[in-house]
Amino acid sequence: MKLKLFVVATLFVLQASTAVLAQQPNASQRSYQQARRVLDDAIEAHGGVEALRAIKDFTLKEKGKLYARYQSPAAEGAPTVGTSEETLIIDTERGFVFDELKTANGTGFNNWTKTIVKGTEGYNYDMWSRTVTPINNPSVNNFRGQMRRLPPFVLLEALDRAATLRWVGEDEIGGRKQKVISVIRPDNQQLSLAFDAQTNLLTRYGFLYADPIAGDSEIAQTYSNYRAIGKVKFPSARVLYNSGGIVQEAEFTDLQINTKPADSVFQGPDGFEKLAAGPATPPPPAVSKIADDVYLLQGLAGGTHNILFVAFNDHVLVLEAPEQIFYGSNSVQALAKIKETVPGKPIKYLVLTHHHSDHAGGFREYVAEGATIVTTPGNKSYLEKAAAVESSLLPRLSLKDKLKIETIANKKRVFQDDKHVVELYDIGPNPHANEILVAYLPKEKILFQADLLNAAANGNIPIAQDATISFADRLQQLGLQVEKIYGVHGRFATPEELRTAVERRRASELKTDVSSGPK
Repeated sequence: MKLKLFVVATLFVLQASTAVLAQQPNASQRSYQQARRVLDDAIEAHGGVEALRAIKDFTLKEKGKLYARYQSPAAEGAPTVGTSEETLIIDTERGFVFDELKTANGTGFNNWTKTIVKGTEGYNYDMWSRTVTPINNPSVNNFRGQMRRLPPFVLLEALDRAATLRWVGEDEIGGRKQKVISVIRPDNQQLSLAFDAQTNLLTRYGFLYADPIAGDSEIAQTYSNYRAIGKVKFPSARVLYNSGGIVQEAEFTDLQINTKPADSVFQGPDGFEKLAAGPATPPPPAVSKIADDVYLLQGLAGGTHNILFVAFNDHVLVLEAPEQIFYGSNSVQALAKIKETVPGKPIKYLVLTHHHSDHAGGFREYVAEGATIVTTPGNKSYLEKAAAVESSLLPRLSLKDKLKIETIANKKRVFQDDKHVVELYDIGPNPHANEILVAYLPKEKILFQADLLNAAANGNIPIAQDATISFADRLQQLGLQVEKIYGVHGRFATPEELRTAVERRRASELKTDVSSGPK
């Protein structure tokens, strides 16, 4: 009997202990609870959840500076500074968007566009070229990135994903203590949110990614100079960071909420040439034979970039190694297609037209294959520094003692055997890049270029901008007999189309002052 009583008592104690333990939160629960308190305090500091959810529309006007990191004319040194001006109107209740953007980035291209979305109908208006293009699958959700310029939308997005909240720790920004939490966004980015420990207002948010040039990096946005609009607190400025530096500084010149904009606000201009929409989904990478032993690989980087490669007698020469800001293994795909198309021949040379990260960022895989990089003199140390970057997010490729760089002497180099000739010309300085190569195939009368002439698949070439004007002038000076112009972006074009684009520019007397627009 005593033994039975002892067993029963022991079982009772064990069950009670188990129940107590079950009530104790584990590490994940404690992390969530602490993060949730931080988020709840922040929502209250910004105006409360009811006031935040009551924002049905907003009008935001911004003016600021753009910093062309890894996209400046010079490979090294401080980035070129440009300007931006934008009016963004979003009505989430009706699914309406108006976005007018003017930029002058100092790299040979200025933009002035208007985007209109009304429910399931949307159009992009190119104000320089006076063309309009339908948007595939338009939606307010496509403007989530722009909506995150305002903290209420960042906070509500985090609240709607509350189960993924975690406490990160404390930090310091601008000498002020911060409380930092993380959340997984609907696009599966793990976001860190930093809140001022005294005011509980959102100071900064960001996420980590693999940059093809800089390696382990963070895209982050900071907010400052909060003020109240009704019940809700909003910043008056934001700064966008990327790869360790500023890429945009923007001041909110005007911000209004819940004004119920009239339907007329969401009307595009009349009299524009209508172009067809591009493919709804980007085509997969595919190779086209454009001449004997000359191939174009299209569809890289989500359909935005092409490369050209030539099969010489005993090796392959490749032009361009595109990689977007977010590393996407584009060169892995390209190498597989090249080897499939030209089996048994080593890739001996990789020619990089210029240093911009979306054109040169995929060089690592080619170096690992044993290819020699061919580029202009000003890019040598830039590529050496990029190759030396230690990154835990980029693929671990063995580049030690494999990096071989040959530079163009006297602005020209020729590759040839008894069947093939490829001539490289440095046609810089160009407003887009101080040094920039084009490849000319005299036998085939083909020219390959990057960024200097972008012919969209769905219509005419836009009015020539500064980079295109310079390109056209240099081609005329070189006297090359070109019949087809292939590019890293878009379809091939003809010299006649290039001339038409230049003539349209000169006839319009287009002004490049982003504040005044074209005249």
